[in-house]
Amino acid sequence: MKFLPTGTGTPRQLSHLRDLVEREVELLRRLRRPRLIRMYETLTVDDPGRPRLDGATVLVLERAEGSLSALLSATPRPPAGPALLAQVCEGLHQLHRAGWVHGDLKPANVLLMKDGSARLADFNMAAELEGTHAYTPAFSTPDYTPPELLWAEIGERGRRIRPSADVWAFGVLAHLLLTGSFPLPGGTPTARRDAAIAYARGTHELRLSPELPSAWQEIVGACLTRTHADRIGTDALLRRVTSVTGGASGLGRFSVRRPRARPRRRVLGAAAAGLVALAA
Repeated sequence: MKFLPTGTGTPRQLSHLRDLVEREVELLRRLRRPRLIRMYETLTVDDPGRPRLDGATVLVLERAEGSLSALLSATPRPPAGPALLAQVCEGLHQLHRAGWVHGDLKPANVLLMKDGSARLADFNMAAELEGTHAYTPAFSTPDYTPPELLWAEIGERGRRIRPSADVWAFGVLAHLLLTGSFPLPGGTPTARRDAAIAYARGTHELRLSPELPSAWQEIVGACLTRTHADRIGTDALLRRVTSVTGGASGLGRFSVRRPRARPRRRVLGAAAAGLVALAA
């Protein structure tokens, strides 16, 4: 289950939280695709004694064994990396073909099922396309944010985003999964963000890891172009990834060490605090 608190906070925080909740619920209700996590039911918390949680939306999702982030922490450069990337690419293709942008693709938002297969998840930054672009909240994970969004103007509806933003994030994810390193230099997310800006402005060259196989060098390079207009589209990306990997075969069971279970009160409180902080 995923808890999306909409309780206490400033009017601005509550507005942001409601927007995040509505985005995720709308997408999960409308889209049923093999590579997207499935939602079975939505519930509402009735707990007046805890105002921070009272009224929270609860998503009942299909059970996952862990995330790609947890797998990378336990097993850097996992052998199933190419096959996992094929499934992530399939998920992006399904999402884009349905007219949506994910907006926050990263290892923590790729869930792994018991059979080792991958699902895209966490759609609170997702947005439905209106022609060539959509509008998303001005939140993102710096390491996976394309440079054009780093300086994008933020209007009343948020900032404009295109499917090419997800393609950039896929390129970063592929480089990390296959080499254990980010494609842009820097020891911190802030340093890598600055490197992405310098690269986009033409003052820094993209130097992919020599450990990245040649076929993937071409794929990642096509994802990480300086401008969104030059970036590979999802249709062509899926064809290239499929030709290199043979599709989503080669997956098997995996083991991700789970953190020790904590009392429910503390878990829910942490979730609420995290989302409130995000909206601040």
